[in-house]
Amino acid sequence: MAIIGIDLGTTNSAIAYLKDGKPEIIANKDGGRTTPSVLQLSINDEIVIGEVAKDAHPTLVMQTVTEVKRLMGTDETVTVKGKTYRPEEISAHILRYLKASAEEFLGTTVTEAVITVPAYFTDSQRKATQKAGEIAGLKVERIINEPTAAAIAYGFDNMDKDQHILVYDLGGGTFDVSVVEMFDGIVEVKASAGNNHLGGMDFDNAIVQWIENKFKRENGYNIYVNADQADELRRRVTLKLAAEKAKKILSTQMATRITIPFLGIYNNMPISVDAELTRNEFEGLIKEMANSTMAEVEKALSDAKLSVRDINEVLLVGGSTRIPLIQELVEKKFGKSPKKDINPDEAIALGAAIQGGIKSGEIDSRKGLMVIDVCPYTLGTEVIRTVGGQLVPGYFDPIIPRNSTIPISETKMYYTAYDNQVEVDIDVYQGDDPYVKNNDLLSDDITLSNIPKRPAGEERIEVTFTYDINGMLQVKAVVLSTGLKVERAIRTQAGVMSDAQVAASKEKIESDWEKSELYQEVKNVIYRAEKMMGEAAPADRQRIEKLLNELKRELAANNINSAKRAEEQLTDLLIELV
Repeated sequence: MAIIGIDLGTTNSAIAYLKDGKPEIIANKDGGRTTPSVLQLSINDEIVIGEVAKDAHPTLVMQTVTEVKRLMGTDETVTVKGKTYRPEEISAHILRYLKASAEEFLGTTVTEAVITVPAYFTDSQRKATQKAGEIAGLKVERIINEPTAAAIAYGFDNMDKDQHILVYDLGGGTFDVSVVEMFDGIVEVKASAGNNHLGGMDFDNAIVQWIENKFKRENGYNIYVNADQADELRRRVTLKLAAEKAKKILSTQMATRITIPFLGIYNNMPISVDAELTRNEFEGLIKEMANSTMAEVEKALSDAKLSVRDINEVLLVGGSTRIPLIQELVEKKFGKSPKKDINPDEAIALGAAIQGGIKSGEIDSRKGLMVIDVCPYTLGTEVIRTVGGQLVPGYFDPIIPRNSTIPISETKMYYTAYDNQVEVDIDVYQGDDPYVKNNDLLSDDITLSNIPKRPAGEERIEVTFTYDINGMLQVKAVVLSTGLKVERAIRTQAGVMSDAQVAASKEKIESDWEKSELYQEVKNVIYRAEKMMGEAAPADRQRIEKLLNELKRELAANNINSAKRAEEQLTDLLIELV
């Protein structure tokens, strides 16, 4: 059974599989090689994913969710048609659609996947992605970093080369850079850096803000004047789609006209947009953001202990790397043109599929590719330090340094801080700041109790962090004098669903899809019945209306068996009346 590769992107997603040992993109149900990461619940509660949902977004603003990837690993929720969803659940809907597309394409059930995440995704964001896969009915065999996946895709066709490559990955919502060494069929990530809040959507927002400011200067009032919450959202979505279109045009042309004939009414006049945006103006809007990526490039090079001169090839990945300014910055930095023989939209999914092939044994790692990745951030614990003769808490002590090769297990020795101390809390943090308050808390519920009462500093506690190939962390603490220990996989934390929540979400998602699929099955009967009601005699019209209303009631309640019975009765009646 194939293990598919999935690039679960902020703005677009893609799926791939191995065909005769080579990675191939799987087209979605609508024929697209990529799928907009957009979820929509239609008027009839039908689930719509992808291009169709994106196109209908301006007219169904309260029923559509986009860019949910930025909420992964948080407890924030979104509301669609009165229903509340966690980010994992929205992502699960998208994954389920991709899974169904793969099954339709391959003609077999798909249960396993390798899913990619930004290299700089936090521990909680990685876990949230894994939970989303579970909810969608997938066994997530591996979570791998997006630039690593792109390097795998490149390395698969270049296994005979010994070189250093830099993967510059600028997608819709995130930026990553990885420095990779390739030798003897091995792809070894030396260092990664990045920004989880920088991508093409931020460039779109910069254009939207430019339109808003220009409109206000020229008209003297705000473009959202007289708009209620829903209408303001509709106008923003319309502007965002127009901005995205303009951005893409400016990758090949020097200027574009942004024309929106109607956004609303003010003083009995239509609110409209008609503005020319040049490439130079656009580059001015995004220049600071674009330049900030070079700081991350320098950080990755420094951590890899390499210079610009050591890089043999630069790979551009992610749709936003099509922007000429980005290409110019990279070319200027490295003094060479980036590689353009790899599709920036598809490379990550292709690499994930290759990783799936390595995992399944379809690709023999002894004869072909081997992948070595790193932990992109520092992991450690809170410690107490003596400052001016006083014990002061709140300091961060690293245990696993960032860009350590994974899997890795590191141990540090700690001591009791107070006389007769009988327990210690092992609080786990991620970050690079010397103070824990400025780092991300991963866990604060690990306590080692029943420590023998002794003077401060006389009881030793050995703490071990183990970080695996999926980016999952395990913590063990041992009192050396007694052997007493506590061991915990960091599974539940802020922004990560519990096993019980995952189980409940599976049922919820299943119900949503059953309802959507049920509507798909019966909508033709509803259409025929509504059409015939206008032509039928009064008595027949009443019979049709009675069964039609019953079908709609059962459909709304998601009573599958009752809805199917009502559909059959209505179908029989329509055949009788023809």
